[in-house]
Amino acid sequence: MIDEKFKKAMRSRTGCAVIVAGSDSDEAHIEKIIVSLQRYEIPYEVRICSAHKQPEELMNIVEEYNAVGGSLSYIAIAGGTDTLSGILSYHALGPVISCPPDSPNQSCLTNPPGSSNAYIARPENAGKFIAQIYAGVNPRFKKLIEHNKAKRIEFLRKADSRLRKKFTHR
Repeated sequence: MIDEKFKKAMRSRTGCAVIVAGSDSDEAHIEKIIVSLQRYEIPYEVRICSAHKQPEELMNIVEEYNAVGGSLSYIAIAGGTDTLSGILSYHALGPVISCPPDSPNQSCLTNPPGSSNAYIARPENAGKFIAQIYAGVNPRFKKLIEHNKAKRIEFLRKADSRLRKKFTHR
């Protein structure tokens, strides 16, 4: 059952995400992805559904999100033989990111024809990727991308100045 507030976010066509994990044992990985989504103010939901143990339930989840319409990306979290991202990327209407907890995971890179998942090894980068997908239609995401980039550049400039002073031999 999709939360009504989340359905509204999907229908706004400004971009949101569903994290689908194959197991709750990946909770620490899920939390890192959530932090990255929050950095860009991306609405999200978390679902636990094993592609191996619950294939029918997974298809029902995908069909339910597909029926809502709107702008939705998926982040698949599955280790081992990552069937989850392959199934999601074949059946979902929105883009799918494979972000395995056991990176590097080659199975995420070898999904069959018709499965078009992206691969992001670092959970900290998933939120920015989704913000970039929707930055053309969501000015808030664009502004946050630019702001975070400027913050990082300023940090690097300060580090450059500090270390030049500290280590420059005269």
